[in-house]
Amino acid sequence: MNLLVRTRHRFAAHSIMMTTPARKPISIMAFPHAGDSYTDCFYAALKDEDITVHEGIFAGRWLYQNLRDIDYIHFHWPSFYYNDKSRVQCLYKFSLLLFLFVLTRIRSVGILWTVHNLMPHDRCVLPSLDRLARRLLIRLGTRFFVHGPSAEAEALKTYPGLADRMVQIEHGHWIGYYPNVVDRAEARRTLDISDNDFLYLFLGACKPYKDLEKLVESFAGLPDTASLFIVGRFMNPDYEARIRDMVDNAAGRITLITGFVPDDELQTYFNACDITVLSYAEVLTSGSAMLSLSFGRPVIAPAIGFMRDVIPPECGHLYDNAEPDGLHKAMIDAADKTLDKNTIIEEAKKYQWAKTAKIVRSALEK
Repeated sequence: MNLLVRTRHRFAAHSIMMTTPARKPISIMAFPHAGDSYTDCFYAALKDEDITVHEGIFAGRWLYQNLRDIDYIHFHWPSFYYNDKSRVQCLYKFSLLLFLFVLTRIRSVGILWTVHNLMPHDRCVLPSLDRLARRLLIRLGTRFFVHGPSAEAEALKTYPGLADRMVQIEHGHWIGYYPNVVDRAEARRTLDISDNDFLYLFLGACKPYKDLEKLVESFAGLPDTASLFIVGRFMNPDYEARIRDMVDNAAGRITLITGFVPDDELQTYFNACDITVLSYAEVLTSGSAMLSLSFGRPVIAPAIGFMRDVIPPECGHLYDNAEPDGLHKAMIDAADKTLDKNTIIEEAKKYQWAKTAKIVRSALEK
């Protein structure tokens, strides 16, 4: 390269550096910052967009000392910070939440809320606190993130005050995040499932809003070659006992496996199953649906919120929750229709954490 060409290249590079505006520094204090696959991936993507993310500690003195030089605090599940079995503790923790809200106003810190659900799935022993917390968030919040157009429409029906401050983001996929080296044959051998059985799978936290009663009832009457695995942790002993009684009366075709599922064991259940079933009575966003798609498994789910956006016909079966036998019919249809694993994975790949991070940065720069 001659001297003239090298000079031109240096001049061009210098011109780009001079004309490219510096990105606005943005700092977020996250509640929570880590410990969950969603927040792990979400904040890693934000950091790639040059957003500084700090871990928030929910303690009064710590907040007073550390809520400086922060642009935003970000909540995902606000009820986690005040809900408790004790009413006295609920009131104490809620007063701390109020202190945090006041502190944000004093220090001109914005409030962000990702609306994962319309109301907490685990309701407070003082239900009025759930309603009050959301009213305060809506009144004081700067931006509200929601996963997709259908979820946004449902959120606005319940909380019209979110209008003009709501931002649609994507729920990223988890392809490659969890181990996935076990094939179908090995997974079925591990679970002692015949190659000819059609296996339905529910995997996740076993809570009443997921309506496992309806799932067990809907499984009744399916062919003898059908099996159902219900896998996950129960937080409520009474609910676990109720589901266990129903399973015990199901002639041995339903397997109940309780407890936390380690990350490296998820692949066994997903790769062994033919389809996952999410029998939610209510849902706005579902990480379980995106997890299933990330393993290339189709999903049966109610046509509610987020499900309408991420489960097209080639990725599963949606049913009307208002129809008494809607789930049962969907389970029958699923056994008669084979959906392509690679097509499902390609659909899941469309949902990128990196894209969400760019949307968030753009929203916070305005």
